[in-house]
Amino acid sequence: MAFKDIRRQKFLDEDRAKERDGDLTDEITRSLPRIADETRVHAARGDYAWSVATSTLELLILRYTAGYSITELSRDIPSVIEAFDAFIPFENPPPYEAHTLTITQLEAYVYVMWLLALCRLLDHAELIPTVMSWLDKNAEFNRGRDGLFEAVVEKLTGRKEPVERVLLHPAAYRPLAKATAPDAQDRPALVKEFLNGWYKNMTDCYWHGTHTDKEGSSYFGYWAFEAALVTVLWDIDDSSYRDHLVYPKDLVDWAREHRTEAVPSGPSRTPGGESCSQAGWWFTPALKGSRRYFKQGEVMPVIEGSDYGSTFWQWDADQSAPKL
Repeated sequence: MAFKDIRRQKFLDEDRAKERDGDLTDEITRSLPRIADETRVHAARGDYAWSVATSTLELLILRYTAGYSITELSRDIPSVIEAFDAFIPFENPPPYEAHTLTITQLEAYVYVMWLLALCRLLDHAELIPTVMSWLDKNAEFNRGRDGLFEAVVEKLTGRKEPVERVLLHPAAYRPLAKATAPDAQDRPALVKEFLNGWYKNMTDCYWHGTHTDKEGSSYFGYWAFEAALVTVLWDIDDSSYRDHLVYPKDLVDWAREHRTEAVPSGPSRTPGGESCSQAGWWFTPALKGSRRYFKQGEVMPVIEGSDYGSTFWQWDADQSAPKL
C-alpha cells in the first residue's frame, strides 16, 4: 500500500517520516554510549539520558503516525519506559524544586499521561507501576494535586489518593476531567469537547506547530492519547468522536481486544508517625538511602531536620529484597 494510505495523520509525508525516523534513531545511538561514559560529568550524562528518553518516545509516536502495526508498537513500548527509567537516577534537583516529570508543568503532565496511556493501550499494564514509582519519588508535587490524574491512576492501579476535584491545567483538561466524574451525564460529549480543544490548548508544548516547519520538521504526530485512555478505562462509546483527527481510534480498538486487569502498585503514601498499612519495602524522599522493610502496624518514623520537609513514606514499586 502507498504511504499516504497507511499513515494515520495527513501532515506526515513519506520523506519526512523517513528523515525524522533516521534522525531520532541516530540521536539515540549517539547518546547511549555517552550516558555510560563515567568520565563525563553527572549533569551531562543526565542530559544525554533525557535525550534518549524523549527521542525513544517520539520515535514510537512517529511510527504510530506513519502507520506501523499496533503489534509492532506494543513490542517497542517497554524500551520507552526503560529509557525514562534510566534517566530518573540522574535527576537530583535541590529540595522543593520540581523534577522534569512533575505534573504541575503542562508539558510534563502531557508526557506522564501519554506514558500511562501507551502502557495501557499497548497491553503493557505491568509497566505502569514503574511510571508511578517516578512520580511517587516526587510525591509532594505529583500526588493528590489533580483530580483527573488521580482518577486515571485509581482506574489503572486500584490505588486511591485523596484529592479534591481540582485541576492543575483546567483550560486544557476540564472537559476530560468531567468525563471521569462519577455523576457525568454525557461522557462522549465531554470527551469530544476535550478533543476539539486539545490542539489549541497545547500551544505551550514544544511540539506544537511542528507540522508547519518548512525544513527539518520535528513533527512526530498530534495525538490525544489521554482521551483514548479515558475512553478505554471508563468504557465510553466513542462513535461520536472516533474519526477526530487527534483521536487514536485503532489504539482504542486494539486495547479493547486485549483487555488487562489493573496492576496494583501498592498502598498510598503514609505520613511519618503513622502505622504502616501494608508490610513491604518503603522509602521516603526525606532521607537518602531510606528504603527499608516495615511490618504492618509498625510506626513509620519522622525524619527530623530534613531539607525535604514533611516525611511521607512511599510504597516502593520494586518489592524485591536487596541483594547481599
